[in-house]
Amino acid sequence: METNRNEIKYYKSLGIDTKSDAFKKYKKAGWLKEIDEVFIEEVKAYWKKYYRIDVDPLLHIAYMNYTGKKEPRLIHNKISWNQVIPFFNDQEMNESYKEKNLYDKLIPAERSAKTVIKRAHGLYFDQQNNYLDEPEALSEMLSFKADFIVKPSNTNNGQGIKKIYYRGGFLYFDERKLTMQALEKVYGGNFSVQKVVQQHTIMSNPHPDSVNTLRMVTFRWKGEIRYLLTFARFGANNNVLDNTSHGGVSIGVKDNGEFMDKALDRSFKIHDTHPTTGFPFKDMEPIPNFDEFKQYVIDLHKNILHHDFVSWDIVVGYDGYPVFLEANFKGGTWFYQLLSEKPLFGDLTEEVLEYMYKERNDKKSPRHKSYAKLQPTQKKQNKRIKNLEDEKEELIKERDQFRKEYNKMRGSTSWKITAPVRKVSSILKRK
Repeated sequence: METNRNEIKYYKSLGIDTKSDAFKKYKKAGWLKEIDEVFIEEVKAYWKKYYRIDVDPLLHIAYMNYTGKKEPRLIHNKISWNQVIPFFNDQEMNESYKEKNLYDKLIPAERSAKTVIKRAHGLYFDQQNNYLDEPEALSEMLSFKADFIVKPSNTNNGQGIKKIYYRGGFLYFDERKLTMQALEKVYGGNFSVQKVVQQHTIMSNPHPDSVNTLRMVTFRWKGEIRYLLTFARFGANNNVLDNTSHGGVSIGVKDNGEFMDKALDRSFKIHDTHPTTGFPFKDMEPIPNFDEFKQYVIDLHKNILHHDFVSWDIVVGYDGYPVFLEANFKGGTWFYQLLSEKPLFGDLTEEVLEYMYKERNDKKSPRHKSYAKLQPTQKKQNKRIKNLEDEKEELIKERDQFRKEYNKMRGSTSWKITAPVRKVSSILKRK
């Protein structure tokens, strides 16, 4: 869907960044059709009052078009990514939790995905961190007579995850008999091999080929860990991965464990049924024991001291109870709010914004010092992103100009007259 210059000028007058990918996706999805200027003024007044900034109302407009609700408390993605998360989470500690081979020590959970082989810094270890050579590592895996999930141990969001299959006494990876050298070639010196978690039928029914997870969010506020929201992620196209960046869809989960009746993909296309299997989302049964899921992630968060905002990847086990998979300390919080159909911090929003503003401007505050230290790096990243976006914009303009000239040339009289010559020349080249 093309956006003309007058539309761009209008959107800019509302304070919207029209060069952002989010703008282009919302526009294409039809989520910017209804504009309520009175509501936009309310949004701007709200953010001026509680956070002293001029806010881009793009998310608020898209949310209103999608849900029909007018919600000024939504956290814009740039504010969340560049300010909220770096304020509440110590970014210098992220690397410590990025290494999944240490999860059993850093995030002790009674019910968790079981790692059977760890490769760390080029060396192999078993579940108890006993050293193994390559033949021993392969024998250890074969002894389980089961399928596995293999993934890099130091990346997030499902990057590089693949499945290892156990068939007739052998393990297969990428449709070939498994060797440790094959894993090393793909994953290098740091990866983990885990037993496939047996999930509940509620989660497997829409797409059985992937382990479909709940993304549950908790927040430490005034010394108490609070549950914020949940959504579910389902794989697609028979892929092992469950997240939307690999073609999957996500669907909101209400506070009582019931699913919403529609899902979204990464392009903001709405799905009433699963895009691969056709499973109707309205037929999904509630998550059993959901209060225990909420308490489970709250209890897990108590062991994490340097991060107040955590996104948990949780499997609904075959018995209807939670199984810990991963912890994430960033995330697309704009997507969280759309899926759950509520603001990130809910009724805490005003308190949180006022506290952030006060602490960020108090030079004696540890939060101010930690946050301020990261800003030069963040500013460089933002500048680089802006330069890339500007470069992309110029390339698009150049492409459109070439396309225009090409179409003009094809419509010319000389192009039509010389068509037989080009056809003969093409035939001679093939001989």
